[in-house]
Amino acid sequence: MSFDDERKRLVAKFSPAHRYQNFGAALQSIEISGFRGIDDLRIQIKAPIVAFCGLNGTGKSTIAQLACCAYKKPSTAALKRYYVKDFFPVSVADPNPFATAARVVYTYTAERGLDNQQVTVSRAQKEWSGYQRQPERACYYVGFTQFLPKVERKDLSIYRGSLAQLGQSRPLEEDAAKKVSSILGIAYDDLSFTELTYQQRATELAKATAHGVTYSENNMGFGEGRVVYMVRSMEEAPAQSLFVLEEPETSLHGEAQIRLAEYLVDVCKRRGHQVVITTHSTAVIQRLPVESIVYIRRHADTRKLEAFPGLPAYQIDAYLRGVGAKRDHTVCVEDEFAKVLLQEVLRQFEPRLLNGVSIVPVGDKRDVAVAVKVLRSAGVTAVGVTDADAGDSGPDRVRSFPGNQAPEKEVFNNDEVKKFFRREYEVDVSSVILSCMDHHEFPEVVANHVHSSREVVMTEACRQYVAAHGSGYFLKIVEFVKGNLQ
Repeated sequence: MSFDDERKRLVAKFSPAHRYQNFGAALQSIEISGFRGIDDLRIQIKAPIVAFCGLNGTGKSTIAQLACCAYKKPSTAALKRYYVKDFFPVSVADPNPFATAARVVYTYTAERGLDNQQVTVSRAQKEWSGYQRQPERACYYVGFTQFLPKVERKDLSIYRGSLAQLGQSRPLEEDAAKKVSSILGIAYDDLSFTELTYQQRATELAKATAHGVTYSENNMGFGEGRVVYMVRSMEEAPAQSLFVLEEPETSLHGEAQIRLAEYLVDVCKRRGHQVVITTHSTAVIQRLPVESIVYIRRHADTRKLEAFPGLPAYQIDAYLRGVGAKRDHTVCVEDEFAKVLLQEVLRQFEPRLLNGVSIVPVGDKRDVAVAVKVLRSAGVTAVGVTDADAGDSGPDRVRSFPGNQAPEKEVFNNDEVKKFFRREYEVDVSSVILSCMDHHEFPEVVANHVHSSREVVMTEACRQYVAAHGSGYFLKIVEFVKGNLQ
């Protein structure tokens, strides 16, 4: 089974008809008002993993921390529960970390046939009320101190290391150890946790053996140690627990970030956990279901936040990298072929625009409209150009290429383009593209026949197509881009 199928199965298990059976009283929405610059925000949760991403200062950690305060601890569990005051303490330095009327409204999945439970936690004078009505669930908050190297904590394993005594050692369960190895790409021979005591003090020390060398967590890197503790927690926690992970990709290389995201999908599917993460990692976002992704954006110079669920990873990557940071303006298009076509249009008829414009593929026509809205409201000058088959009745700041068909069809069915490939490569484009079931395959198939790259074929075809039509054909789209990027 492909990983894409695994993601689909995970989302299917979270469908309303099966949600309670598979994940218990899971969080399915959070409404937040009056916390750390969040005036009014509602998050609908559509997958057992929800990943909050966005620029720094957009409230991702605030949302995640409040999610951790959604449950009472199970009466039989030796766990602490989290309260709002744990994350928003009132002090001399921060006398007002929340508004007087601050509140959080949690909605939980209920058994089939029953109404979903809703609980409001709000501040009544000096105390928060509403906690007693919450359902029970084991909750784990994995912040940056879940694994803080003991040398930084002045731990007794460092400063009393020569006097401390080792106690019993407990191996990490074999399957969990394999998952740690898979995420980090390290072939461990052994992973265990050993008790360490000095007088009345005690701690636990992770130990590893790899490549014939045994070492404790005092000699582990931050990323390695954090994954060891994170996986152990998620494998040993009660089924259907809630995990809140703050930027779990921290200190992990790119491949490890990808494998960590795949592990999160796997553990949620196997154990029924609900996982809330904050992240800036495109590598992580790309491996999660699109239903998991919630992009958080703050309106310029205001306290208002807006949540955009279900954006594709490449679109979010553009936002996180700061599209338009190196150039003044952004044009959002559907895909790479549309990007090449627009580049050729501007190159031939308005070349100066290319020096100050980033052309960014973001998805289908809906994604183009959303991307333009988000970028403009964030202060980036942006417009959108959709494919001709999308029609030209799009929203404000979005127009379509001229023509009636998808760009690949318009270009490769053009007579001048066909003549060019017949003259230069002795290839009959009409015959070549007949075998294609999908017009998106046209450039790749033609490239195979002319023994060149897809990029070269797209560029040459678009250049011939644009030149064949002349400036008048593209006048409206050029004027639209030019006029709206002033």
